Amino acid sequence: MKSKIIVFGATGYTGHLVAEAMVNRGLKPVLCGRNRQKLERLAEKLGGLGVAVADVNDPASIGAVLEPNDILISTVGPFAKYGKAAITAAVEKGAVYIDSTGEPSFIQQVFEVYGPTAQATGATLITACGYDYIPGNCAAGLAIEASGTMARRVDVGYFSKSGGRVGPLDMSQGTQASLLMAMVAPITVWTKGAYKQVTGGTTVRTFQLDNLTSPGLSMSCTEHFSLPRVYPHLRDIRTYLGWFGKKTYMMKYGAMMQSITGKIPGYLSLMSWLLSFLPESKGKGPNLEQRQRHTTHVIAETFDENGNKLNRTDLVGADGYTFTAEFIAWAADQSSKGGLLKKGAVGPIEAFGLDALRRGCEQCGLTVISVP
Repeated sequence: MKSKIIVFGATGYTGHLVAEAMVNRGLKPVLCGRNRQKLERLAEKLGGLGVAVADVNDPASIGAVLEPNDILISTVGPFAKYGKAAITAAVEKGAVYIDSTGEPSFIQQVFEVYGPTAQATGATLITACGYDYIPGNCAAGLAIEASGTMARRVDVGYFSKSGGRVGPLDMSQGTQASLLMAMVAPITVWTKGAYKQVTGGTTVRTFQLDNLTSPGLSMSCTEHFSLPRVYPHLRDIRTYLGWFGKKTYMMKYGAMMQSITGKIPGYLSLMSWLLSFLPESKGKGPNLEQRQRHTTHVIAETFDENGNKLNRTDLVGADGYTFTAEFIAWAADQSSKGGLLKKGAVGPIEAFGLDALRRGCEQCGLTVISVP
């Protein structure tokens, strides 16, 4: 029996874009969520698709929709709050699981908690399968391959609009909620050949973009969990988010205060509890005109053991939301055609191979540029 592709959270902002991208690719996903009327309206708009009702607060309802080897796309965030039911169902059924998260704490859980069980059940888990954090993995992989085993460190910077600031109106409600929740939890990074838990945002690094010096704020991405398994000679991975322009430096000092207050017993639990009361997303986000004002610009730079730069590779093109929708559709299509290389929790290079990943990024609107 042919595998189904299921978009869970289809009536949300990202889910809607993903479903449209799939239909444009010739796929026929099943739209899944808790409101049948909304699902049926969207299904009709997209040319007549199947629908299935499931609720993130009822994990059994998600499992009832899935069969082994089905492909479950989860776009229901914040994932720290709503993501566990979908991935649990996918792992139990031995399905392919793809999500749109960008939350470091959830990504870590995918690799460390769900990954081992997924290997046993035959599930494949591809987390953060969009602007967060596919382009960085691709750019880093290309830069590392060009540098060979001399590469000991890779720095990745995520920017938009050639280093311009991304404001609230440029983000979906789900992205804003995910950012707030991600600011509370400590992050895990790959440094000196081992994993270390730190406070995100306490380090700033600048990158050159279009003759401008643009700052990025330290964070944890899938690169920290996936790249060391592909390139064991890497000792350090440093990733930065460059959405905030000059406010980056203010955010750094806020993060440093967070690193101090976070040591107070019960503080992190209290903040996580308070953020759990954030209002649910109403599926709103930037329209097409707003999205087109932004250009994805992701940079990867490799360094040798003495800190000498070896290579720089950039990926430039489609805005983050458009790329996310197109790439998730591409990944689902590849998965349905047997294009996955490994089971368990995998990074995109492990899942598809670097050559295929590059082709996928290019098909979804990004251009690879090697910078001297």
